[in-house]
Amino acid sequence: MSTPQTAVDITPPSPREMMRITLGLTIVCLLASAILGGFYLWTEPAKARNVAAREQKLISQLLDLSPSAEVQEIRRYLLWRGSQLKIFYLTPRQLVQFDASGKLLATTEVPEPVREASAPAEKDTWVEANSGANDEDDFRYVGRFFSGIEANQVAGYVIEGEVPGFKTWIRFFVAINSDYSLRGIEIIEHEEDPGLGDQITEPYFKNQYAGRSFDALLGIEVTKDPLPREWRDAVESLGDETGFSEWIVKYADELPSHPDIHAITGATISSVAVTDGVKRSLGNFRKRMDLVEDYL
Repeated sequence: MSTPQTAVDITPPSPREMMRITLGLTIVCLLASAILGGFYLWTEPAKARNVAAREQKLISQLLDLSPSAEVQEIRRYLLWRGSQLKIFYLTPRQLVQFDASGKLLATTEVPEPVREASAPAEKDTWVEANSGANDEDDFRYVGRFFSGIEANQVAGYVIEGEVPGFKTWIRFFVAINSDYSLRGIEIIEHEEDPGLGDQITEPYFKNQYAGRSFDALLGIEVTKDPLPREWRDAVESLGDETGFSEWIVKYADELPSHPDIHAITGATISSVAVTDGVKRSLGNFRKRMDLVEDYL
């Protein structure tokens, strides 16, 4: 004996019911957006402060700064108006403006709230507002570097760089002395393959750059030759066992015997990407310092 089937009402909703459903979904979406937006506004300042604190700590370690030292951020911007280019540097005290040839155009004092702001967006908004940019102009933030100030003297610089790796972008810090010799690098962010390209964060690779002069670094190449055991031990000792000042005294005479960067086995693309990024960042930094050094 078959079981009677219950009839299903397939009558489409009336316009009034559709309106009620649409209104309900709209209210839910608006409430969700308000909650997420409020949570973002509440947490973003704390996140920005935490990121800034971590960066300051890392920069202090790379430059071997004392607790009383100061780390200053310098941000760089470009403003294109048709074919005309203006370059801006936001230093701790002044917004400095140059034309494409490097001629100084103007300086503007930076107000204290902007100097003390931890959120990059606050600084970028203020710079754009004081750059004279209009809706037709192409105004953009294009990078930054840091100076370490110890006893009112520049102890060194840290350059933030970015380069395409095997998969996505690799972001890094390059730490240099005031004479542009390299103290070391630190990989900040990457998505290279686990067990291969992600070895760019390991001391045996990243510490190979330490101690190189400006000229030596610009001419450095990547080799697929195996990293000699004794040199691997030497570069791995930097940081955990030995500070840079002590390390470079110990191994300065050996550096010329190891003129190239030994690639990570199976990750030559990542190795070359980091090397090219470090060379490009250091070369560009030296050119830019010719403009802005007097205003730091």
